[in-house]
Amino acid sequence: MHLHNIDGVNIPFDKDWNSIAISVSGGADSALLAYLICSIAPDNFHIHIVSHTRMWKTRPWQQYDSLNVFQYLVHTFPTLTFERHTSFIAPDLEYGNIGPSLTDEYGKKVSGDNIQQRAFAEYICYHRNVDAYYNAVTHNPRLGLFNGMHERDVEPSDENKHLEYMIHMGKVASHPFRFVDKSWVIKQYRRLEIEDLLDITRSCEGEFDSIDYKTYKPQQLVPICGECFWCKEREWAINENKQPRPE
Repeated sequence: MHLHNIDGVNIPFDKDWNSIAISVSGGADSALLAYLICSIAPDNFHIHIVSHTRMWKTRPWQQYDSLNVFQYLVHTFPTLTFERHTSFIAPDLEYGNIGPSLTDEYGKKVSGDNIQQRAFAEYICYHRNVDAYYNAVTHNPRLGLFNGMHERDVEPSDENKHLEYMIHMGKVASHPFRFVDKSWVIKQYRRLEIEDLLDITRSCEGEFDSIDYKTYKPQQLVPICGECFWCKEREWAINENKQPRPE
């Protein structure tokens, strides 16, 4: 296995592998990771994109956000082979509804969506004989300005390097963005000149009284709330990268 260093971040990838899987939500982090891995992959390589239908009653547009990213990748990397897998997560099991009130098979306190996402990824990786699985979780901004998820505050050390990549069920499981924040992610969009991909991603987790599963039309324009953590994090990261590019 080779570690590809991209602006200080190591992404494990072996060109002798047959296929890999990437969790793609439709947000900026997972879209960038998918783009970077596709850029590394050799021709005819098989890439599984794993997405989830979430909060279907109150945020029905989310499933189309991940689809838009998938279609971008297919168009941008025509020499690769893509396969999209989607699952459904019951809103009642989401973190926002029940919090980390369940215990998974590894003894960790989690919410229902955590269990479903991990279990579905394990299922796809095992049944499709995938060599590696990637997730693009990032670190919270280190300024203490936002109320991010507590588990994203872990700092790198010799004891937790496994959080970046490990062997799980005989496969490589990698979270290469684990110790970088969203300002690094936005920096890569600018550096690679792929703001067109950034523009089709969505970070907002807000909901709107006037738009729900009964009124939403596929691909219609949906506003952002500007108030949720994810909106504030994205705005902060974009502002951090507004300095002029070096000549």
